[in-house]
Amino acid sequence: MLAAVGFGGCAGAPRHPGTYAQSFDTVTNSCRHNPALCTGEGAVVQVPRAVEVAVLVAGARAMLDEDTQRAVEQVLKECADLARSEVLIRQHGGQSPTKEECNEVVEHNARKEPVTQAMKWGTAMHQFALECSRQRLDTVVPGRFSLEPTYRYDRRVPRTTYLTQEQVNALLREGRGAELRGTIVPDVVIHQGDPLQAQSVYDFKFPCVNSDARPPWRRYPRGHAYEGEYQDQLYQQALRLPEAPLRVVPRIGVIPP
Repeated sequence: MLAAVGFGGCAGAPRHPGTYAQSFDTVTNSCRHNPALCTGEGAVVQVPRAVEVAVLVAGARAMLDEDTQRAVEQVLKECADLARSEVLIRQHGGQSPTKEECNEVVEHNARKEPVTQAMKWGTAMHQFALECSRQRLDTVVPGRFSLEPTYRYDRRVPRTTYLTQEQVNALLREGRGAELRGTIVPDVVIHQGDPLQAQSVYDFKFPCVNSDARPPWRRYPRGHAYEGEYQDQLYQQALRLPEAPLRVVPRIGVIPP
């Protein structure tokens, strides 16, 4: 039903020893937080977006109505399930990997840092789930969702700025990827027609060894602009969400805050 998804051109580094080892996690965000880790044309994702917008953060956003939220979350759950199944069928004979297989180093990134099999599978699963979501959400909330939108957040004002994909691509092509450090990139943002009018945010999480595990929110690593803080808390603060962001996990679905 969906085309097979490749592994892309980015390879990220572990946040802390063992953090990525047993978890399928995307390295797309790693490329944006650490542009030196991106290699090849795959680092530049061609997805059209609107013009850059900046607003002062003020006022709560309207919440999604229950029927729309239920429909959105059903799509995301199904896409997460499909992503795990399809990637493992194509890449691992349909079998769940062992801890040793997840920890296996399969290549090194541009900084010569190890890339594990879990990281590669995680990237493929995220890409598959996002493409699945793109197709299906277009019939549920047309014009009201963004996939992997890039935001700058300035606490001092406070102000949140939305960067178009064309601007992100241009920065990477021009060797100015350092300007993307500290940006936040949620997987799925449901909004009111403008990415800065976010109503709900979802991140896909893919446990590697045990598909029944409930992966925690990522804690930003040392050296990050938001070192020590958690993804969900930063998303909610930067986008002034009316409710906490949610995780989407295969076989489990949407995990409550």
